[in-house]
Amino acid sequence: MIDDTGVTMLRSRWQSYLTSAAQGPTGKSGVCYLPELALLRFTGRDAMTFLQGYLTSDAFALREDRLSPTALCNLKGRVVANGWCSKHDNDVDLIVHQSLTGPLIGFLKNYLVFSKTKLQDCSASHLIFGSIDAGTVSGLHFGDGQTLHLVEEFAAARELYEATIPLAHSQWASRLIVDEMALVSLPVSERFLPQMLALERAGAVDFDKGCYLGQEVVARAQHRGRVKRELATLTWKGEPPAAGTEFHTADGLTSGVVIQADGIAAAGGRCLGVVTSVRRGQQSASAQSETSFQLVQ
Repeated sequence: MIDDTGVTMLRSRWQSYLTSAAQGPTGKSGVCYLPELALLRFTGRDAMTFLQGYLTSDAFALREDRLSPTALCNLKGRVVANGWCSKHDNDVDLIVHQSLTGPLIGFLKNYLVFSKTKLQDCSASHLIFGSIDAGTVSGLHFGDGQTLHLVEEFAAARELYEATIPLAHSQWASRLIVDEMALVSLPVSERFLPQMLALERAGAVDFDKGCYLGQEVVARAQHRGRVKRELATLTWKGEPPAAGTEFHTADGLTSGVVIQADGIAAAGGRCLGVVTSVRRGQQSASAQSETSFQLVQ
């Protein structure tokens, strides 16, 4: 863990800058700060080999100029964390939800004992930005026009941020939902197979790479052709739903668990949820709550 005063001040200094900066108009393209993301770095001569045994994607296919979606599972094939990874030299950077930094380090600690690989939380020494259709702004690309930027210095962060029109954070969250890119956080960690989160459709699962932790369960589910629960896009109205919120749709025919929500509107928006069908006539739990849900067809 990084515990140097100089680098731990980076995030607080950036937050102060955002608070004091004039808030101009935001657009559907541009750059936004993503404090919910964290950076973990695997170093050492065995880093690639080690990760090949734990990532659902192919570690040896990683590139330095592009991010690859990936996930890590437990023995039961449930996703502990997911996000994006890239390599530089022999090191590998893994970007995950910040709520999973400690749990993921703890999860991998016992496995790292048998490898010449070190795992470092670099979140305090880096600011992470996301951009959509930002033109010439360089960074690590993924998806269609989406880029993540790992910045180590305040001056560089300010230059990046001021180079384009600011992007509203809700627009970034909405784009992930439109692309059905589910990002696991602590409340939903170790609850779902990759296929339940549509991670195989996102390119995060390589079914030809060989063994990794949880691979047998994931492969068995794939060969069956369909899992009982699957990712879906829903609209919500009322109070913004937190990850892990259990719900029924307004018609009472579908139940599920919220993975993430955008909240573009003050009282409504879209979310991704892992859903399953229930028997017709089952009472809608949403009718008893402040938030209602409806499947997007």
